[in-house]
Amino acid sequence: MPAPVYLWPQQQPEPAAKAFVLALALPPTLPRPQARLALRQALREALAPRLGLAAAELPLETGPGLAPRLLGHRVGISFSHEAGLSLAAVNLLGPVGVDLLREEAAPPDWQAVARDYLGPQACARMRPQDFGPAWAAHEARLKFHGRGLSEWQAGMAEPAWLAACQCQALRLPPGWVGSLALPAGQGSG
Repeated sequence: MPAPVYLWPQQQPEPAAKAFVLALALPPTLPRPQARLALRQALREALAPRLGLAAAELPLETGPGLAPRLLGHRVGISFSHEAGLSLAAVNLLGPVGVDLLREEAAPPDWQAVARDYLGPQACARMRPQDFGPAWAAHEARLKFHGRGLSEWQAGMAEPAWLAACQCQALRLPPGWVGSLALPAGQGSG
């Protein structure tokens, strides 16, 4: 069953939720830096009451290639942006990863991309319609582990690496596909 996504600010996660995903619909023409700022502000507003602080008191540390961190708090945070929609995943209990992409036909070279980045096992059984969900799950898992995108490495197929987290599809508006990675055994919501 897909994990729920809360369209901020109209929808808000349950107060008891330990892990949740916020979605922020933005104009597709909004430059990426402004989309990032808007998403970070939405995240602060959603987290402030849970942590008993004002949104302005929640400093986020972010940087290219680095997992975002909420300074002074042990809260897992992950972001994903596409033109028109941005996601922020939160896990109050530990690490988290999220990824989002437009649901469209697989790129013409999807098999080569899958082989290079998703690994030979995934590529062997993949159909074109499986590429987007598999890519989103792979990116979410990389973010969960605090790693950037790189070509496939044998260690990514190791049981311990795969078993550390579980990926769950996201319930997104039509035209989008996404995945949420949480520690194994922890559900969303």
